[in-house]
Amino acid sequence: MPTTFYFARKSFLFLFLFTFSTCLFAKEVNIPIRLKENFLQKALMEQVYTDDQLQARVWDDGKDCNNLTLSSPKLSIKDEQVATHTVAVARIGTVLGNRCFSLISWHGYIEIFQKPVLGTTSDTVVFEITDTKVYSDDGESRGFVGTIWEWSKTYIKPRFSRLHINIEPLLNDLKNTLVQVFPEGSTNVQKINDSVAIKEVSIIDNRIELGIKFDVPENTVNAIQNQTVSTLSDEELTQFTEAWQRWDAFLTFVIKSSGATTELQDTRLALFNVLLDARHDIYNILVSTDINDEDPVPELFVNAWEQLSPELQAISNSLPTATTLNYLSFISAADALVAIQSLGTATGFTITADALRRMARIIAPAYPRDPLFYDNAIDSELRSLFGFDHSLSIEPNLSNQSSSSSRTHHAGLLYGLLLSFTTSINFAPEAYKLLIDKLNSTIPTRKNIDFYLPLMKELLIYVADSTMLEKKLDKQYEKVYRDMVLATAWQESCWRQFINTKDGVKTISSSAGSIGVMQINKHVWRGFYDLDSLFNNIAYNARAGSEILHHYFVDYAIKKGEHEQQGGFDNLPSSSYAMYNGGPKHIARYRKENTSASLRAIDKAFKDKYGAVQSGNTLRVAECYTG
Repeated sequence: MPTTFYFARKSFLFLFLFTFSTCLFAKEVNIPIRLKENFLQKALMEQVYTDDQLQARVWDDGKDCNNLTLSSPKLSIKDEQVATHTVAVARIGTVLGNRCFSLISWHGYIEIFQKPVLGTTSDTVVFEITDTKVYSDDGESRGFVGTIWEWSKTYIKPRFSRLHINIEPLLNDLKNTLVQVFPEGSTNVQKINDSVAIKEVSIIDNRIELGIKFDVPENTVNAIQNQTVSTLSDEELTQFTEAWQRWDAFLTFVIKSSGATTELQDTRLALFNVLLDARHDIYNILVSTDINDEDPVPELFVNAWEQLSPELQAISNSLPTATTLNYLSFISAADALVAIQSLGTATGFTITADALRRMARIIAPAYPRDPLFYDNAIDSELRSLFGFDHSLSIEPNLSNQSSSSSRTHHAGLLYGLLLSFTTSINFAPEAYKLLIDKLNSTIPTRKNIDFYLPLMKELLIYVADSTMLEKKLDKQYEKVYRDMVLATAWQESCWRQFINTKDGVKTISSSAGSIGVMQINKHVWRGFYDLDSLFNNIAYNARAGSEILHHYFVDYAIKKGEHEQQGGFDNLPSSSYAMYNGGPKHIARYRKENTSASLRAIDKAFKDKYGAVQSGNTLRVAECYTG
């Protein structure tokens, strides 16, 4: 992990979300709510096509003699209107006695045009019918079609007038969130909530856009700017820790909830990007030498929201309308917080635990536990959701290992290396367990590296090969991946899990929570791995690092074609390690000219180690101990 702080403040891309009014005492914040065609299509089916077989029987004389039935609607947005093209079947007859004498049976199409406008209560969008067109099957309008057109004006309008969007819950969710982010008892909080309203309804491209606005008085509080301090008191440090842990728990909850609603792997991967990058942002704060008493959550929120917002927008489009509105409520509340944060600290704004908790309830109202609960236990749902096995065992999958000649060779080396410790080794699993026991009880020093490093090499190779077998890595990438695992363990810890200190033997770890031979950061990978095993078992730590590297190697570096850039296959380990070190957004930093000098030094050091491993000079790692 990097030891430099690069969590710099940056201008936010969502500045278009708000505008400043000319009033000296308030700033007007504008939040766009976007409703796409597929959302309106679902609303149409739920509100208009409510008869049997998803039909709209817009007229029926009650005698089964005269009727007009609509089906198979296709909604689109064009020419600044909502257009519904629907199949229409009509029957026209006359009733004599108890019998219907059918005069006309007609099959064709009707197109209904509607304009979205604010309803009378200003918290509802209704759709006014502006035009209706009727077509026969061949697309012509002739003969009795004119009669159907007259019917359509009379009978279709009442049914299609049902179409509406109730925005009141969304506005209430926004108001309830705003109450939580301004100081308790502020006289202007009620003024802010009273100003929340739909400002306008418009059609932009292929979507309806609702402009929600509210005013933030500049004199909400007389805020005092936070001053940087050299050290935090114990109480301030506790508050600081609780703040970022609440944020991490909230974001994890939102990403889990959202990921569970989609089967699209690319969308899940994008959500995972957000989580990992956000956790790396936390890590970068923790390793900073410039920590102050400022609440870290607002800026963390802004950074993550830049990535998360478009993914939630995309997910919401595929959900039932009620759930979509929950997502839109969440999105509007988050947009509002981002916009207020961009106004500056003079508003007295802060993202409280209650605000995060309330927002989490918007997106998953039925969740029974506290969405801000933070713990370090393995979350099998989180692992499974993002492509990891339900759990990671200390022992790799040893089945079918003999199918690979290289793995058979490694097992043979294990036997030879371990014969000095036992004469009862009969099969690979026992040799592997013996190897782990020996490495877990050995502290590498200058005196024993000739013994320790070959054993450690075999463990890393065995772990890498097992990961490749379990994940079914394409053979063309096997050597690159295996060498990368060895080089990463060298870069991160010099192949050490334990070191001698004045207080006795301890697991090698950093102040920001990176642990063991692969320096797995307990904050970045919270929920994915067992913390006790990361600390105390060298094989588990190595397997965790190998799994993380495989994720970055396959799902990012290969998938996004880093090996197709100048440099070819050698780009893959450079890219994968850069992400291992800094998160998904660092995928291409190794080849960018604007990469900071400190990160360039990290990448250069890794490339040197990878080159040594690649050329067969793996045990050059001994330089760590001999100087």
